[in-house]
Amino acid sequence: MTEPEDRAEVRLVAHCRRCHGWLLSTKSVAEGIGPTCAARERADQRAAAAAELTLFDIAA
Repeated sequence: MTEPEDRAEVRLVAHCRRCHGWLLSTKSVAEGIGPTCAARERADQRAAAAAELTLFDIAA
């Protein structure tokens, strides 16, 4: 006897830590963030690091 083809599929899903949208890929679920939000988070971190420059950090 063969198994039916219309079995329910079980997937592990989670919510993105940034936008709270559904994460479906295994990589996103493991990281806790989706690819778009991860790119935005990296951009925010770069902007924050650039904003922390002082007068002495700027080469003349």
